Formats: sequence, structure tokens, C-alpha cells
Amino acid sequence: MRPLIFIFFLTLSIQLFGQKSVSAVEPSWITRTTSNNNPDAKLLSDSKDGYINLVLERQVNLANRTTYRRTVLRMVTEAGIQNASKVSVEYDPSYQHLLWHTIHIIRNGQVINKLDLSKIKILRQETELDRSIYNGTVTAMLLLEDVRKGDLIEYAYSVQGFNPIFKDKYSASLRAQFGAPVGRILYRIICPSGRNLTIKPRLTTAHPVVTEKGADKIYQWEFSNVTALREQGDLPSWYDPYPSVEVSEFASWGEVNKWALPLFVCGHTLSDGLKKKIAQIEADAGVAEDKKVLASLRFVQDEVRYMGIEMGVNSHKPNDPDKIFHQRFGDCKDKSFLLCTMLRAMHIDAAPVLINTAEKQELRDRLSSPVAFDHCTVRVRLGSKIWWFDPTISFQRGGIADIAYPDYKCGLVLTDTTTGLTDIPLQEPGQVVAKEKFFLQDLSGAARMEVVTTYSGSFADNIRDEINNNSLSDMQQSYLDFYNNYYEGMKAADSLRIEDDDSTGKITTHEYYTIDNIWEQEKGAKKASFEALLIYSVLEKPKERVRTMPLELTYPARYREEIEIRVPEDWNFDKMPKEIRSPAFVYTSTVNATERVVNIVYNYETLKDHVSVPEAAAYLDDYERMKDDLGYVLTYNTGGRSPSGGGSQGLGLSDRTKIWVCLILIGVIVYFVRRR
Repeated sequence: MRPLIFIFFLTLSIQLFGQKSVSAVEPSWITRTTSNNNPDAKLLSDSKDGYINLVLERQVNLANRTTYRRTVLRMVTEAGIQNASKVSVEYDPSYQHLLWHTIHIIRNGQVINKLDLSKIKILRQETELDRSIYNGTVTAMLLLEDVRKGDLIEYAYSVQGFNPIFKDKYSASLRAQFGAPVGRILYRIICPSGRNLTIKPRLTTAHPVVTEKGADKIYQWEFSNVTALREQGDLPSWYDPYPSVEVSEFASWGEVNKWALPLFVCGHTLSDGLKKKIAQIEADAGVAEDKKVLASLRFVQDEVRYMGIEMGVNSHKPNDPDKIFHQRFGDCKDKSFLLCTMLRAMHIDAAPVLINTAEKQELRDRLSSPVAFDHCTVRVRLGSKIWWFDPTISFQRGGIADIAYPDYKCGLVLTDTTTGLTDIPLQEPGQVVAKEKFFLQDLSGAARMEVVTTYSGSFADNIRDEINNNSLSDMQQSYLDFYNNYYEGMKAADSLRIEDDDSTGKITTHEYYTIDNIWEQEKGAKKASFEALLIYSVLEKPKERVRTMPLELTYPARYREEIEIRVPEDWNFDKMPKEIRSPAFVYTSTVNATERVVNIVYNYETLKDHVSVPEAAAYLDDYERMKDDLGYVLTYNTGGRSPSGGGSQGLGLSDRTKIWVCLILIGVIVYFVRRR
């Protein structure tokens, strides 16, 4: 692996060496928009980070494969000087060239030229390293000197070259509003005759002004005094509140499929090493196709690590499956291609699936385009049954029905007959089942706690990933910290124990704690409080109660949390079940008890991944009712009076003699309290 990475960076360094900053006059085919250097008070009041965008221009010449950009900023405060007094451009030197046109500071009407090529630095800033992806992009940066409050910063440049993987077909999304105000926005596309652009406005009524010049058709959009859009928090990933205009030369998803399908064709005989691996899997599995699928999936997931070198055409074209097999690393499309190749060699129907992990089902309302996708997975057909697998997820275990697949909603399955997107049903068999046992040794303070939690499906995948990336002691400390936020003075009584069942894919954890003082003194009574902390930790409550945008929910979420409390003396426990059913979730709680043991069982399951705007008010009411029910309180009245306390409560006495003397009286009191 190291020689390959060395070659990659050596190649990139050679490209960087040849990428000196170059200046050129502005292209003759552009047009300029005027800027209002004194925008209205509304735009100024909404400016962010101490500066305001006066002009944003983006002009594209499809025949020349060139994109021209011009920006004008006004420094409103000293903070703007700190945040915006640099010019930076990101591009891919493997197929693009950068040309500088102007860099100016305009002060009191005087233009100061700041375009000094010797001061422009070419930096290699891998922006996706946190995702183990090397994309080869670089940044040309100039730090501006002597910028002052009130100055205008104007710069313009062109980037020549389109990614050759798209074979000269263009697609883009032109945003018509941002999170900060803009004085003027100009978009312009010069399209040669014979090339057809499909245009779709989204959340806007803007349509282009279309003119013809010679053999070119020119599409132009202008937006003036564009106010800032305030985005609410906790939005679903697929919800984009910003209006935009979509442009694409791909007429349909079927056309995108025809473009992508040849990228996933292996045009040669497989290597001996890969054929040997496939033969080994077939020999071990026998005639069981599901075992062949699982063995191949496990190999690609666990033995081919995730890492992508996505320079140029490899942004969308997978590497040869033999190469991936031998180097033992690749990105999502590499791993998916290798898995499909192995399964097809075993005569199993497998196909790559292009996915958008963020927009999900919203793809159906978008224009068809290859850039609509950011991920690749696999669809497998066994008889009449369809299965979906993500080869980038590691450590999945269990039978084929135990394998979870993220809720991607839909995707483009690359086959000879594909004409559109395919709905992907939820494939999530998992849930979390936790049982927390509390042993109250006496009524003075100390208690023991044991927690047994079983994870299945994607929940087990996450825990298994945590196990493989952390030490056992780190995990134990993390779990202790989780409970210590509520039960002060908690200590680990024994080591964390983990059971991993390969046959079912389930993981079970065992935790052991002591609590120094579980009782709290309050107004002549002792109280011990217990909370369904696991369920509480996954609940979503928005900061804004009045919603104008949907609220994201964790989905799928299936949690069952049981709290068992054992007391040292006979107790009278309340039994008040609750059920809340809403369009977004289902919640139930039940209580079962004997004289010295109470079991409270909480169940929580989300039904979808968001709360719509019309449902928000009712959801928040249901949320508050559920939150209020996620607890149980034991109250011991030291003054001999009737106990009191919030939530569900139990009643207790510490003296056996007093219990027998007062038994009838207490029974009568409890009876009438419950009746009332």
C-alpha cells in the first residue's frame, strides 16, 4: 500500500510543480453584471462574518469547457477583514488549468491591483481525508495585504477543463439563495447548437433569458438583492430549503444508466489469485447461494479496507477488480465492483447501485445526472428475493436476513434494462434491547446496577465497529460516563463483558456498577429516581418549537428498555401503563411488580425519518408526554406520613414491626388514593 500512496503523491507533486499561477485577460464571451456598492440596509443588517457578497458571477462556456467566476465583497466590519481577506480557488490539476484575471482592492473609488503571481501559493489540501479519500484537488491561495474596513475585494478567474469521465455532458445546480445575503447573482451558460439542456427551477419561479449569438444559445439568470435564508436546525439530510435551478444534458435516468454501465464492466479474464478466492468460497459454501453471498460480502467488507484515490476519471470510474483484490483497498465503487464481479463469477445476479446518501428519495424530483450520486452499493437477486448490501460497512455478521442496509430509499440499479430509479425498501432487522437491574441493598444509600444490552442489525454493526476501533477499557469508561451523568458516585464493579454471536449477528454487553448513594433526601422523604436513559438519549427535540421546516428523526430506531428494581423490604408499587401513538413514533410503558420487585418496560420505535411541518406541534406535545413518563420514583417517607413524589412512585416502610401494625391503615390509604 505504501508504494502506491507514494506514487500517488509523487504524481500529484509533479502536477503541482507544473501548475504555476498564470494570468490572462478575461474571456471575450463573458458579460459583466454591475454591482451596487452601497446595498440596502436590510442586506447589510443580515450580513455574516463581517462582510457582504455584492456580486457572485458564474459563467460557463460548454464548447471551451471553461467556467468563469467573479466575486465582489465589501468589508462591513473589522471581522470581515479577518474572515474574507484571502482569495482561494480549488481545482483538480489532473484535468483543469487555472487562469487569474483580476484581484483588486477598491478603496474610495481607487482600484489597487493585488494580482501578484509570485505571492499565490499552490497548496495540496485534501478535503476528504477524514473519509479516507484522496481526490487530488489543490488550492491556489493569496493572502491579501492591507485590507481595511469599507474596502471592496474583487477577484475573477477561469478554470479550464471538465472531468473527461462525463464525456462532455454538462450538469450543474445553480443556487438562487444562500445563508447570507447577496447583492447580485449572475449565472450564464453558453451552449453550442446541437446540444440540449434540460432546465428545472426548484423552489423558485426563475426562468432563464434565452438569446442566440451565432451558433450558440445563451441561457442567463439574474437575481438582485437576494436576502439571506434562515435555516432551522435538525433538518433531515434530504431537505434542501434553498431555491435553485438545475441544469443537465442527461435527458433521463436511463441515459445516466447507459453512461454508467460500461464503467462497471470487467473486460478481461480474472487473475489467478481472484479466481482462487472465488473457488475457495464456492467450495466452502457448497450449493447454498446465500452462503456464497455472505462469504463474498464479508471478504470485501472486512479484508478490503476503505480508501479511495479519486483523481480525474476515478471520481466515478471504479478501478479494475483484480487491482482492488490485490491491493486490498478501494472506495465504495471499487468495493461494489469487486463484490459484483465475484458474485457474477459464481453465476449470482448482482448489480451496482448508485445512491445519494443525503438526498435519498428527493432524487425523484431532481434532474437526471451522474453528479446526483455520492455512493455505490450492490443489489443481489436470489431466486425471487432481492437483497441489498453496502460493501463499505465493516463487521456485519449473521445470516443473510440479519444483514442491515441503510435507509437510502432509492437508487439507480445498473443493468441492461434500467430506465429509472428503483425504490429500496427498508432492510433493517435490528433493534436494541436493554435490561437495567438495580439492587437496593438497604434504604441508606448504596445500590448495585447490572446492565445487559443486546444489539442486532445495524445497531450491532455500530457496536462491532466500536469494538474494533477502541480498547475495552475505553469502551467501559465511555459506558460509565454515560450513566455517571445521572447516577453520581457510580463506579465500575467488574469488567465490561461482550458476547458476539456470529450466527445471528447479535452482540450482547454486560456492565456492572455500584452506586454510593442512590437515595436523595427531600422534604422529610427519601427518593430514588430511575430513568430510561437509553431511550431518552435518542429522542429529538428541536430548538425551535414553531417549525417552518421538517424535523429530522433517528430512523430506524427500535429500542426496548427494561428497568428492574429490587428493594430490601415489601413495597407497594404503582402500575400505570402508558401508550402514545403518533404519525412519527410509537411509545409504550408497562409496570409489573411483586412485593419487592418492580419491572418497568419502555418501548420506543420511530415510524419515519422526519416530522412534517403540520405534524410538528402535535409531535412536541407527544414528546413532552413521553419524556415525562420515562422515569420511575421510589419514595420512602421517613416522617410516617403518606408518601408523595413526581412520576410513578412506590411506597415503603423501614421497620418490620411498624409494617404489621400499620398494614391495614396503609392499605386503606392506598385504596382511597388510587380511587381518587
